[in-house]
Amino acid sequence: MLDQATRLREMTKALYRGGESPARAHILTVTSGKGGVGKSTISLNLSLQFCAMGKKVVLIDADANLGNLDVMLDVSPRYRLSHVLRGERAVEEVLISPSHGLRVLPAGSGEPDYPAMTGERQQELLRDLLQMEDRFDLLVIDTGAGLNAEIIGFAELADETIVVSSPDPTAVMDAYAFMKVFWTGKPDGVVRLLVNEARTPREADEVAAKLRMAVTHFLKRELVYAGSVPYDVAVQKAVLRQQPLVEAFPRSAAALSLRALAQRIVRNSIHGATNWRVSR
Repeated sequence: MLDQATRLREMTKALYRGGESPARAHILTVTSGKGGVGKSTISLNLSLQFCAMGKKVVLIDADANLGNLDVMLDVSPRYRLSHVLRGERAVEEVLISPSHGLRVLPAGSGEPDYPAMTGERQQELLRDLLQMEDRFDLLVIDTGAGLNAEIIGFAELADETIVVSSPDPTAVMDAYAFMKVFWTGKPDGVVRLLVNEARTPREADEVAAKLRMAVTHFLKRELVYAGSVPYDVAVQKAVLRQQPLVEAFPRSAAALSLRALAQRIVRNSIHGATNWRVSR
């Protein structure tokens, strides 16, 4: 049976019958096993760093009924992802443009009748985005935390998935659990580890080393370490201001680390490189 990613590629090709299809946007899923590790902060600020590099980006808040990207941006969208899922609005009607080059698909929060998203509906959503007349370069999916079918589905549909973990041992174990479940369903899937809120580079390296060892020993795979983002008081200050970190504190240590990560992602998405060099 064809996996979700294969079906999505086939649907995308079908949109351009009779001519050569343009380069498709690179799909990046950002997820975590445990909540509270800064996943949405990473997703938003990475997206803005892509835009600063001249890329056009669509960011999906895919945290089912617990979306918060609109709060982080201090915006009040008229429509949300739930309107699309219920067939009440087209996806292009729901997208908002909080800054140059960035379009955001906001999610609902606390809606009693929030519609469930099946694997087929996930594919349709991405297809609708990919066929928009206004083309973009990257599609970033900010999932919820955990291991439900919706989260795994978005990871399976992506070209690559970044798993965010803090140094907290429970977060590390949950990151491992995500990788185990994901690779069971998609053995050739691309997963990269990002350690967030590390107090020192050594602490981040130790977390990466432990996970690499577990992945190699138990899952018989090689885990790619995407790097780390240091603990930075500027992150919480930006959240309280309801401003993206890279705009409120562009020279902060965390913002500079995210800029370097964005550059590596773009470089690898363009050239298909597999040798990630992590710089401090």
